[in-house]
Amino acid sequence: MESPHCNRRPLVRYSFENLLAWLLLYLLAGPFLKAIPHVRFVLSAILTFALASAIVTVTCRSGVFFLTIVLLIWTLVMHWLTVFDVVALPPYLTPVALVLYLATLIFSFAGYIFRARTIDSSLISGALCLYLLLGMLWGSIYALLEVLQPGSFAGDLLARTVDPADRLQQFQYFSFVTLTTLGYGDILPRTEGATALCQTEAIIGQFFMAVLVARLVGIRVAQEFSTNSGDGA
Repeated sequence: MESPHCNRRPLVRYSFENLLAWLLLYLLAGPFLKAIPHVRFVLSAILTFALASAIVTVTCRSGVFFLTIVLLIWTLVMHWLTVFDVVALPPYLTPVALVLYLATLIFSFAGYIFRARTIDSSLISGALCLYLLLGMLWGSIYALLEVLQPGSFAGDLLARTVDPADRLQQFQYFSFVTLTTLGYGDILPRTEGATALCQTEAIIGQFFMAVLVARLVGIRVAQEFSTNSGDGA
């Protein structure tokens, strides 16, 4: 049940568009900013804004909103401690935090999208955000698997990448290639666990698109029926 003091729907209406812009900036800007000094901090700042802006879109259902805030704080603290190399942290802490945070966002976004009754710019932007977050989630899972079981993945891109932030971006690229079933082959799973994750993501990607399109078509048909019924009355 949502709190009566937590009516953020007007803000949510525009926050999906903002979140979509930040996510696209993070995913697209990285490869073109490598020549900029301190690019690691620039990309980390963009990722921070993207993750933080998602908070506004989370509904205030009991427990979910506050859990998301806690996970966001944990994720950002772990990430920036890694960026500044302030303390020696176990390498799995940051990807674990990111996986949990993204999974919570996806849970909340899916609830919003599949409960919607009208199609508007907020719903379309939210659906696109959900798709991008799915790709980022699986990319984070791949990065976590590589930390826990080194050698789970191989390829030219990974061989040239040492920095954890760069590796995360490479795994997210690989995730979207897998999610869309393109399969370029520049990054490859090398263990049974990695292969199982890849095939699961490919299945989820196809299933998600089919369900999402069916849902949007259903909402549109319901809108048209409601409009026609109102005109007939």
